[in-house]
Amino acid sequence: MERLIGESLRAADPLADVVAEEVAGRPATRAELDAGLRHGAATLRGASAGLLALLEASEAAVRSVDDAVLDRDSLPFFTISLSGHAFDLGAGALIDSYRPPRSAEVLLGTGQLTEQVIPRLRETARWVSQVMVPGWLRPGQPGYVATVGIRLVHALVRRGAARRDPSSEHVPVNQLELARTWLDFTYVAMRADAAIGFDLTAEEQHSVYRYWQPVGRLMGVDARLIGDVTDAASARRLLQRTDDVFGPPSDASRRLTAAALSTISAELPSISVLTAPLARVLVTAVARRVHGRELSDALGVPPTGALQAAVPAAVAAVRAHRRVLRRRPRAWQRAVEANIAIARDFGLGAAGTVAPFESAAAS
Repeated sequence: MERLIGESLRAADPLADVVAEEVAGRPATRAELDAGLRHGAATLRGASAGLLALLEASEAAVRSVDDAVLDRDSLPFFTISLSGHAFDLGAGALIDSYRPPRSAEVLLGTGQLTEQVIPRLRETARWVSQVMVPGWLRPGQPGYVATVGIRLVHALVRRGAARRDPSSEHVPVNQLELARTWLDFTYVAMRADAAIGFDLTAEEQHSVYRYWQPVGRLMGVDARLIGDVTDAASARRLLQRTDDVFGPPSDASRRLTAAALSTISAELPSISVLTAPLARVLVTAVARRVHGRELSDALGVPPTGALQAAVPAAVAAVRAHRRVLRRRPRAWQRAVEANIAIARDFGLGAAGTVAPFESAAAS
């Protein structure tokens, strides 16, 4: 595994990189890609071998998965409301994604992320909704189309970086960074859920990891890195290995974290009953609980004083409510179905391809 991790730092995504070159030289390729994603590679006439290879690999990544995985394994995600996911994706996954210093410096260097955090955060939440709606990973469906589109965005980022600095040894959005992004949306998000009372059972966690295996393949992640990640223990081991390679947070990490905290706090009142001042304090308190004191200090997440002491009681109340609801199967199922309907509406509201936080600003 250590050798694979070292190689992954220098590895890109050849299938997507070929298509990125074609898009740069022939813009019509992007429209062909979109048509192929929506209607299938077999419907294209005269498409390049590179484009067909990407489409066929993407279709195979999903069609090799049991229907039960595509239709049911994302359901645990919907035991949590949209406002709840503002914490696990925002205070959890988003902030954790700024931990690797090299990635943070690249993002900050674009000058876009701190200026466009709100739309990027919305796009990320929309992408996750598209990915998680049951059945939407199948070819032609929104989650499938958006995720392969993200894979192309990553390839275009790599192409642009190579042209700006041909001598650089760093491969942006390399395989190890892709694997870490995958871990942010799985392990880190579920760890955040548990930290704020939205615990998933061991069986539910297994389901989520199974579901994210084809998502990872659609993103272009090397299956050798994530293929054996089936639970929190195996995910934690991989995350530790990646963070050992990337090193501690930098000043860029802290600046991005500050921007993210402000953005999440500004967004929460629109999807909850929280006021803006309370949202800021609560988001900060939750972030410190999720990431722990040492990492929170390294990322510049400020202490919240007395409120931090009140968080455990609030978490216990959330956890108790979920235990009661689980004992009422019909009510539990109604809540899941309502959250799926919200995610479906939110996902269908997207305009074009969206991208996750790690790479969106770099495009």
